[in-house]
Amino acid sequence: MDVYAENRSVVSELHQDGLTLRPIVRGDADAIVSALSQWRVTRWLTSAPFPFGYENAIYFIDEIANAKGEPFWGIDWGSGLIGVISVKPDLGYWLHPDHHGKGTMSRAVAMACDHHFEGPYSELVSGHFLGNEPSRAVLLKAGFEDTHQEEAVQLSTEKTVVIQRMTLTRDRWQTLRSQAQ
Repeated sequence: MDVYAENRSVVSELHQDGLTLRPIVRGDADAIVSALSQWRVTRWLTSAPFPFGYENAIYFIDEIANAKGEPFWGIDWGSGLIGVISVKPDLGYWLHPDHHGKGTMSRAVAMACDHHFEGPYSELVSGHFLGNEPSRAVLLKAGFEDTHQEEAVQLSTEKTVVIQRMTLTRDRWQTLRSQAQ
């Protein structure tokens, strides 16, 4: 089965200056395991188990990333998957630690927001664990604003974590994009 071909209509491939957001395929399993088997990535996620193994990656690819109507993109600079981003139901993302601090996630978020707001949506919701300042910086740079805090149970630790919820409106996104040009 060619998951990429089957899900092309669900997940559009997006390109910008060498960065590609593309459908996630079974061939990405090793890259997903490489990133999510590192606690410094998984510690900031609510729904990823730890340790994270190959069977978890296959489940994620087949059952979550390629679910109809729920676009997940693999983040790729041309040499393979380095992260994942999604906008439904909320903007969520992770990136392999080798690519942290290089502006990649800010670019991927901008591409995903552009795509999201081309549709009928008036807002996009996201959030970050309290203490995850790099993720907060990405969201603030994109124009997200704090709304409220909520608690969630983190799968890997089975502990309650506090998430700062944030929202970006279409009007704010379009204003910020026009100011940047």
